[in-house]
Order: sequence, then C-alpha cells, then structure tokens
Amino acid sequence: MRVAPMMTRLASALAIASLAALANAQAPARTLVRVTARDSTGAAIPSAELTVTRGLRDVIARGTTDDGGHAVLPVELKETEDLQVTMRKIGYARGDRFFEARPLGTADVTITVARRPMTNLAPVTVIAQRDPKRASYHLDADEIDTTQVFADNTWELIKRLRPDMLTSRGGCATGVQEVWVNGKRIRLPLYPTGMAAARALVGVPPRARFSYIPVSVLSDIAPEHILEINYHDCFDSSMAAVGSVNAMFIVLKPGVVYQQDVGSFVLEATDHPK
Repeated sequence: MRVAPMMTRLASALAIASLAALANAQAPARTLVRVTARDSTGAAIPSAELTVTRGLRDVIARGTTDDGGHAVLPVELKETEDLQVTMRKIGYARGDRFFEARPLGTADVTITVARRPMTNLAPVTVIAQRDPKRASYHLDADEIDTTQVFADNTWELIKRLRPDMLTSRGGCATGVQEVWVNGKRIRLPLYPTGMAAARALVGVPPRARFSYIPVSVLSDIAPEHILEINYHDCFDSSMAAVGSVNAMFIVLKPGVVYQQDVGSFVLEATDHPK
C-alpha cells in the first residue's frame, strides 16, 4: 500500500531535478571579454569606447579602456557564438574584431588601429558640398550600424540604401557586373531565372533589371561583416584591372573572409596566421 506513494514522490523528485537541470542548461552563463586597444606603433589607447555586438545591432556589452588600453566586458551567453568588438575614439580609425566566445569562458581580443591626424579648425569653416557620386557609390560600417533599414544580407541592404550601385549613375547602359571581395575578383555564377529571379529583383529599379546583377554573391555576405563598399561605374578609369568597371569592391572587417558558395564567415582563432 505504501509503494505507490513512494513511487509518486520519487517521480516528482526526478521531475523537479530534471526541470532544474534544464533551467540551468538554458540559463545564460557569464563570459569575460578582455580587450586590449593599441595604435599602429603599439601604444595603448586609453578612454576608447568599446561595444560588444551580436549580429548587426544587438549590443550586449559596453565599456571604456583604462590608461593601459585594457577593458574587461562581461557578456551573458547560452551557447558558443561569434561576437564583434568595436572600438571608437576621436583621432583614431574605427576598429572591429570578431571573435568566438564560449559560456563561462574568457576571450582575449586585441584591436590595433591607426591614428588619424588632427588639425586645428578655424573659427569659421567652409564646408564643401558633399560629392553626390561618392554618396551614391560608397557605404561603410558606420552608416550600416546606424541605418534603420532592416536587411538580412548585403544584397537587400544595397537595394535599400544604395540602389545607384545596382543601376549606375550618369547614363551607363548597365549596372553592377562585377564583384570584388578583399581585392579578389569573384567569378560570378549564372544569373537566376524564373521565380528565383523574380524574388531577387523585388525592389530593384527597372533600369537595373536587365543588367547582370551578382545576386548570389551579395546575398551570401552578412551586413555586419562589411567594413566598406565602393562602386566603380562605366566611366571610372581609376583602375586598369580587368573587371574593374561596373564593379563593386567590398572590404570585409578583420577576421572575416568570403568563400564562394559558402559566404562570409568569421575565422576561428586557430585559423589566423601566427
């Protein structure tokens, strides 16, 4: 007669233990991100603003470097993730570094950036009109970080922020025909047809729809991986290389690479050259 109550209590205890174990497994664990900021001469960069970001805009930690250029930023993780540390300070170039972080672990990240020369400004400064061509043909990480446009990939981002990169300005017969990533010309696959083409061209201006648009390459690059994009239209003769007109030049952030048919991804620490 007592067996059933005992079994019931045992089952309840096991259920409670299982729920507790599950809760502990799903609870975020603290990871310490230890950042060192240096300039190109090796000197420490104090009072630099740091952010740790998941994806494009999910800031999960903020901090400031001390007099030695160091900072420790705690983050909460449930699983191993690729995160990004961004450093900003007036007088220095922006610095970005991707790294792999594990729950209950410690990640050491070093950011090395160049100084920017500082000049004394006159009390009254005449500001030249912004170059409209550069405004249409240039996009960098700072603008991508602050835009309110949502995009899953670089193709969607450019369609919304820089459509002139797809159509060209000033009478070019075609838009973008070539894509270069980190100085390497990407051999583009055949352009999609049928429904795939129809989906890809949603939001693209009509003048660009008959161009050979490299949808597959741009769709495989994450916006948060981009440092800078520049576009050279049909009138741009600044480069003599084959494939350098009607061409988009993409520079990825340090620690990020692009592989055709794979896309952009963060190299693990063990993949970096010693």
